[in-house]
Amino acid sequence: MAVVPAKVVAKAPAESRKLLLDEAANELVFAVVGHVGSGTSEIAEALQELLKAEGLPGGKFDAEILKARDTIQDWARTTGEQLPKTEPNDLATVTAFQDLGDKMRLTKGDNAAVARGLAVGVRALRAKKMGVKLEAGPIKPDGVRRAYILDSIRHPVEVDLLRHVYQEAFVLIGVVCEEKRRLERIVRKYRNAGAEDAKKFMKRDAKALEKHGQRVSDAFHLADLYVDNTVDRYSDNREPNPEWDINEELSRLIKILTSSEVVRPRMAETAMHHAYGAAMRSACMSRQVGASLADSEGNIVATGTNEVPKAGGGLYGETFIEGKTGAGDHRCVYVRPDSARVCSNNVQQNKIIDELINEIPELAAVSAARKNELRIELRNGRIGDLLEFSRAVHAEMDAILSAGRTGVSTTGTRLFVTTFPCHYCARGILTAGVDEVQYIEPYPKSQALELHADAITDVGKDWKPPSMGGAKVLFRHFRGIAPRMYHRAFLKDRDLKSAVTGIHLIGEPNWTTPWHLRRSSYVELEAVLAKAI
Repeated sequence: MAVVPAKVVAKAPAESRKLLLDEAANELVFAVVGHVGSGTSEIAEALQELLKAEGLPGGKFDAEILKARDTIQDWARTTGEQLPKTEPNDLATVTAFQDLGDKMRLTKGDNAAVARGLAVGVRALRAKKMGVKLEAGPIKPDGVRRAYILDSIRHPVEVDLLRHVYQEAFVLIGVVCEEKRRLERIVRKYRNAGAEDAKKFMKRDAKALEKHGQRVSDAFHLADLYVDNTVDRYSDNREPNPEWDINEELSRLIKILTSSEVVRPRMAETAMHHAYGAAMRSACMSRQVGASLADSEGNIVATGTNEVPKAGGGLYGETFIEGKTGAGDHRCVYVRPDSARVCSNNVQQNKIIDELINEIPELAAVSAARKNELRIELRNGRIGDLLEFSRAVHAEMDAILSAGRTGVSTTGTRLFVTTFPCHYCARGILTAGVDEVQYIEPYPKSQALELHADAITDVGKDWKPPSMGGAKVLFRHFRGIAPRMYHRAFLKDRDLKSAVTGIHLIGEPNWTTPWHLRRSSYVELEAVLAKAI
């Protein structure tokens, strides 16, 4: 009887999905951004408490706070810079740290220098937690659930750096706070800060003249989540304030990050997401702005974008008509080759500037070089803020007019716009009967609040909508999951029920989570996949 050799069974290669999941870093990096007086440190501490809490689904995080001030202080010691006296509640002390932060960015020739120092601090802290020696080369995470909270961001380039380094695992939290309340807090906190000094401090923090200075207003609109810290956490006698809802908002974020519950967008989040999407349609050479109009039931009744209007209604752009796509498109950036592709607003501003220079005898006689300097100086002033010569209708008005063309009443609606409305649009918003406006990006050129103080307010406390008898339209900053994180936060990435019984059950991600940060680079992952075959 012939002997049949035993069949050799090859070891099956590891599943590709498992190989990727095994490379998960299990680390999250948070940062907070907010204007002075908004309470970024308070938000950072509240987030740390929630992340370290027992009973968190999937296990608690080893969460640590890293402060930008410490990074600046370390740089100053290393370079021999004079450190200010760290007197508590002293405005001169915090102003001196502003100076040091500016000098650090300028000296290094890197506006992201402070964030770079924070990233180095994350690396050092990881090595310390893992008990490994801090040497050159990567400190690869060991898979322990960790979170790093960076307090706080003061420049938009810092956000860009951190997003590129930590990718999907980076979450920026914007701390909203009404300007009046921030001023009150600063005057109350710093014993030598009067109202005028506090305003100067706030102005410098929001947008310094120097590019290497603090520019919180430019970084603020880059956030992934906005929380409102206008009300104080505690009363004067240290009793908890029931109106302070930061813990609830941060807990909702953690539920989204950990997929411990099914969380779906609020109406305002969806409306702002529509506005953000509408902005992408704009071919304006200056900026992209989007708007959406929601009725009292939360239905999106119209969207708008800043773009050139066309005869017959609507805007120039792509169509669904066969053979008509792009035909007769007279947007500034798409005009025919025989026409100059220029911004009409800039052209008219320059004409005004030249007329002013030529009409004033003392200026007309100066040299050509001085005239060019004057043109730049005038353009950087109020003339550069002029808006009325643009060919584009603004996104807010496009949304309102679009609703009108389809017969939808705008009375009692809410307008969601990616940028604060200009004073021209404010008139249309008021006339249309809109109750409330929510925005993300500031627009310093706007005089809406000054010109229409009788009809517009930015204070939400005790506000009543005009459609319900109120006297003013509310212009307020958006709160909630920002459009840039909408997809990551709300897209279904796993099974939510048993395929057999149909009972609700949150499963594992199909591949990786939307917050997945890998321990290895893509070239190292290629090597892992190759080795497993």
